[in-house]
Amino acid sequence: MAKYYKGVIGPISGKVGDKVYTIRNGQAYVQSKPKRSTKPPTTAQIIQRARFGMVAQFVGPIRNILNQTYSKINRKKEGVNVAIQQIHADAIIGEYPDFEIDFAKVTLTRGRLSAPILEMSYSEEHCALQLSWSTKIDFNSFHDDELIAMIYCPSLPEKWMILETGIYRADEKGLIKIPAELSNREIHTWLFYRSRMQDSYSQCNYPGNFYLPQIDGHGNE
Repeated sequence: MAKYYKGVIGPISGKVGDKVYTIRNGQAYVQSKPKRSTKPPTTAQIIQRARFGMVAQFVGPIRNILNQTYSKINRKKEGVNVAIQQIHADAIIGEYPDFEIDFAKVTLTRGRLSAPILEMSYSEEHCALQLSWSTKIDFNSFHDDELIAMIYCPSLPEKWMILETGIYRADEKGLIKIPAELSNREIHTWLFYRSRMQDSYSQCNYPGNFYLPQIDGHGNE
């Protein structure tokens, strides 16, 4: 239990010895540093930690965009934590230690704009992802909402690419040029809309995955 000491002067915070000092609402609190448990983890705890660890590693590189989109609808929570909870609850398949993520069940971004509903295929002619849809401007959708692509490539060290496509809701079609480093690799793509003022977002859509051919003469090293 934390205690408030009136005699503590100044903005003391952090760990000092075996005590942890914090400042809340202008008041200073101190409590004992929690002791590390010496009990070995149970099998259930090991499995739970493995699941959460895998999901956290998956979304970690895009935490900024997840937090940014979610902050527009709920400033009390971090979007990355909401995504981790959703994936952990809905999208983990397999048995320990061979867990996998069912990407089709993953929801990443959140927001109030209408989500993209479209068809996507790979165009060898353009070395690009080809998109098409019917424009329907209704509540919380605008002609100049821009389509943003989040591309996940498991075989790349950096894993994620965030692409501003220059494609807008009113276009009804578009091409997302594929960077050459994605040649001969499997990719998973999530798409969402961002408003012109960059202050509103949609929930994302997962159109599917593709194994890309060699692009522009570049192969994997």
